[in-house]
Amino acid sequence: MSLWEISTELQGLLAVCDAHGARSAEIESALADHIGALQEAFDAKADDYAALIRLCDARAQARSEEARRLLSLADADMVLAQRLREGLLRTMQAIGRDRVETARSRIAVRRNGGAVPIVIEDESAIPSDFQIPKVAMTIDRTAIRDVLERGGVVNGARLGERGVRLDLR
Repeated sequence: MSLWEISTELQGLLAVCDAHGARSAEIESALADHIGALQEAFDAKADDYAALIRLCDARAQARSEEARRLLSLADADMVLAQRLREGLLRTMQAIGRDRVETARSRIAVRRNGGAVPIVIEDESAIPSDFQIPKVAMTIDRTAIRDVLERGGVVNGARLGERGVRLDLR
């Protein structure tokens, strides 16, 4: 039986018991036995779910750690590639070569395209005509929470409800 089937049948039986009550000791005993069996099935199914949840959590953690390890290796490879690229560029410039063609590669020293970069040497010396003011608005959630928890009203805000979670131990 699935978890849904167990819970649906259990809820249905409990609703029948609440609505009609037990008519005889035999009916009451049969219902109690059936409800007990459903509750045992539910407990077993819930235990299976908990075991699967733990397995998924452990696998997710292992995969996250492996992803961090691989990202670290990728970062190291990118740093090495950049260092090698810069070394080859310096060497080609030092010996006056702007092109190398081999069986596997065509290497060329080129100037970057796009707009000529601006170098700001002293921000305080830049005239105000070239400065743009920045205004960043942020909401003080702590202050709003304090007011709302004391029974105050803040337009556009209200206290929410805490969520629930399943705790596995």
